[in-house]
Amino acid sequence: MPIPPPTASLTIFPSMPTETQDTFSKGVQAIGTNGQQISLILFSPNLQLVASMDNSNSDATCSYQVSVSTGFTFSSTQSFSISEKVGVSIEVVTEETTITFALSFTEQWNTTRTETMTFNCPAGKKAFVYQGTLMSRQLGFNAQTGQFAWVTPTATALTELLLTSRTPVGQAPSNPVQII
Repeated sequence: MPIPPPTASLTIFPSMPTETQDTFSKGVQAIGTNGQQISLILFSPNLQLVASMDNSNSDATCSYQVSVSTGFTFSSTQSFSISEKVGVSIEVVTEETTITFALSFTEQWNTTRTETMTFNCPAGKKAFVYQGTLMSRQLGFNAQTGQFAWVTPTATALTELLLTSRTPVGQAPSNPVQII
């Protein structure tokens, strides 16, 4: 069977989808390390807590320094090559906050980039710092059997979105994902 044709559209699924041609067509088309046509499937947009500072009982400003990474966190045996440049805008809706951020899938997303950032919390205040995340998994197509199957475990994409808030933002809408 022939490899399904690439698509120009991209879908961010609310949770991990099933292994189908429809799912394959809604991912980022790529070539796997073994030369197999794969589709990078993105799902479960969410926020992860980077820092929580409670300075409410202090008269001095407190500072917190943390290293923040962006990119995909693949295991050492996972990699892929993007066959075309794709951009995507993603919206994360929580109980109190709506955030929109954008990703551009180019070769820079094959690894992570880490920056050290300092966050300050004024006297008498609280601050919560979040980073946007996406889950991803590579869906492969077997041309001999015509079957679609996951070819990698779930990975996390750490986005460049940073959100600070005076209060916790609540639960994000995506389903929890079990990382295998």
